[in-house]
Amino acid sequence: LKENMENMSPESLLRKAQALGDDIKEMESIDVLGAYYQAQTKIKTNRRKNMYNQLMRYAAFLTIPLFLSSLVLGYLYFSGTETDEKYAEVVTATGSVIRYELPDHSVVWLNAGSTLRYPTTFKKDNRLVELKGEAYFEVQADKDRPFYVNTPNGLSVYVYGTKFNVAAYEDDNYIETVLEKGKVNVITPDQETIVLAPGEQLLYDKQSQKSKKNKVDVYGKIAWKDGKLIFRNASLEEILKRLERHFNVEIQFNNRSGKEYKYRATFRTETLSQILDYLARSADLKWKIEEPQQQADDTLSKTKIRVVTLKIKAHGITQENKRKEESCYQQLSSSEFSRFTVQGLANTSRNQTIVHLVINFS
Repeated sequence: LKENMENMSPESLLRKAQALGDDIKEMESIDVLGAYYQAQTKIKTNRRKNMYNQLMRYAAFLTIPLFLSSLVLGYLYFSGTETDEKYAEVVTATGSVIRYELPDHSVVWLNAGSTLRYPTTFKKDNRLVELKGEAYFEVQADKDRPFYVNTPNGLSVYVYGTKFNVAAYEDDNYIETVLEKGKVNVITPDQETIVLAPGEQLLYDKQSQKSKKNKVDVYGKIAWKDGKLIFRNASLEEILKRLERHFNVEIQFNNRSGKEYKYRATFRTETLSQILDYLARSADLKWKIEEPQQQADDTLSKTKIRVVTLKIKAHGITQENKRKEESCYQQLSSSEFSRFTVQGLANTSRNQTIVHLVINFS
């Protein structure tokens, strides 16, 4: 190297010296401490990024099963609310009438011996109740949630807001729907839909599975909720059955006369004995009360009442017989029963007598 430098010209040596001086200046200008700190900062930043990325991977790994668990629990919760729906049941004893308000503020009157079952919270798309017996409904209007009344025999009534009466006693041969106000849709067990207008009645015969629509005196059908018993062209059998429920007794009826009695009457505050007396004086019948008997479980049986129509020898249809019948009914009004009068007319044939009776109270 020494020999090479000796052989070099002064100009070459000067250029070498200048280049060496520039390198030394450049090396001296480098901030070693700053570069060290900068390198440390980059190392720490990279470590944080790596740690963050690793934590995100762990979080994602844990979030997936948590999300799936949430979905499963949510499904079980919301589906469970449908299957585990809570119901309330209102029962009226025979001989009583109660008024009850439903969760949607609709009002229902339950007649004697009736049961109403309904969810404690109605669904968002309908309001459904189940009825055994008789009830009068005042339904709050809600066009988005129809109100359904289901009966044990498969007949349903649905409305959106109206006033109506449904009689669906299990021991009756028919189911009756009467509309007071608004509109009612009745769906029979064979899925036939029948629309009722105010003042109309639908009778569904359970045995023949046939329906019949009639015009009726609506108040006569719903007066029971006001404590009244109103009969319009009602048979003696129908009256006795309603008296059974109203007074919580058992009535055994034996129609020996073979006559078919039709009554038009209104009873308000009369006792059972008074009503039976009125019926006995308007027809050829006798009645007797049998006191309750103590049973094996120390409870008392229902009061039993035996009602028997007397067998009268049939007469031909003559003016004389008609006068006798009318005279007989007119004589029933006495001072003892000053509030009670009976009007009647008997149409007699060989096999049957139909007697139409009107009981009025002054």
